[in-house]
Amino acid sequence: MKVKKVLALLIVLLMVVSLAACGGGGGGTSTPNGGGDDGKVYNLIVQNHDPATSICGQYVEAWGKKVSEASNGRIQFTYYHGGSLVSAAESVEAVKNGTADMCWSAASIYSGQFPISEGVMLPLNGVNCARYGSKVMMDMLKEMPEMQNEYKDFKVIQLSACTYAPISLTSKKLEKIEDFKGLRIRAAGSTVTLWAQALGMSPMTVPTPETYESLQKKVIEACMNDWHNISAIKLTEVIKYICDYPVNCSPLFMLMNKDSYNNLPDDLKAIIDQYSGDYASEMAGIYWDSTRAWVYDTADENGVEIYEPSEELVAAFGSVKDQVHKEYIEYLNSKNLNGQAIYDKMMEIIARYADEYKDPWAKPVKIEDFKG
Repeated sequence: MKVKKVLALLIVLLMVVSLAACGGGGGGTSTPNGGGDDGKVYNLIVQNHDPATSICGQYVEAWGKKVSEASNGRIQFTYYHGGSLVSAAESVEAVKNGTADMCWSAASIYSGQFPISEGVMLPLNGVNCARYGSKVMMDMLKEMPEMQNEYKDFKVIQLSACTYAPISLTSKKLEKIEDFKGLRIRAAGSTVTLWAQALGMSPMTVPTPETYESLQKKVIEACMNDWHNISAIKLTEVIKYICDYPVNCSPLFMLMNKDSYNNLPDDLKAIIDQYSGDYASEMAGIYWDSTRAWVYDTADENGVEIYEPSEELVAAFGSVKDQVHKEYIEYLNSKNLNGQAIYDKMMEIIARYADEYKDPWAKPVKIEDFKG
């Protein structure tokens, strides 16, 4: 019996050593980095709070496949979708403390932690699609030291944006600004909340996974969820109308644990770098914008009417721009930042792409459009 116990203990120890060699959460591997192929496989744990079938799940796995193929299988990924590793609100901390090696998430979930990034979802700032917002986010990261400071604790795989959020309604088609007074509406993030309040709505904080039930039970009467959310969590089952007004585009990111990155051999770090930055951001923009077409194409069969607001309603939505943007600047000031300078630089970056995305929906956007 003692011999059997010793053998069992040896087997367990061998398994632990094998797993450590292959990597895992919180660093990928403990082997010092080197210049060439060390013959090891590095497994990286990826946290994603949305379902595997969502555009987020499709995106992170498609990106991971590119990296795995480029590394000849030496980099592998284990995906925890649907918040099966940690909750959405815990994703960033999980990467920081090494529970996960990487995460995909949205800056709006962590209100106040990424205040400069939140500027991309400032209503009425001109950003009208994910491709546009993704370019703005990457330029802000490259050109703004304050933005770089927001992500100093991470290896940034990419910063991007989701496609814009229209106004989804459960039972009433709202066509006049008076109709929106007192409307109980889900608003994700500080800047969107400022806009909704300025127009007399009653914005409420509702976690994305709880949006469906909150609409179903009439806790809220409307929501500002992007087109991807509408499709991913099947909001078309509980809404009747969509007012197609580009309220905002939320900032997204993929972040990596610094030790997980630094512990890779140099040649594998080079592969991560090759598929990070502009490459991963452009890919994300196309993936997220593709979801708008799906909602449009299935609206009739789902019993949802999509309508454009009147010129009068658009003017009313825009009437609070100066007020909301001023409040955002003050919000940055409250974070001991130079709000006006950051705002001005962000708007300068947004302006440089205005002509390119003047009509972002001239043709349907499909995942296949990404040629990377």
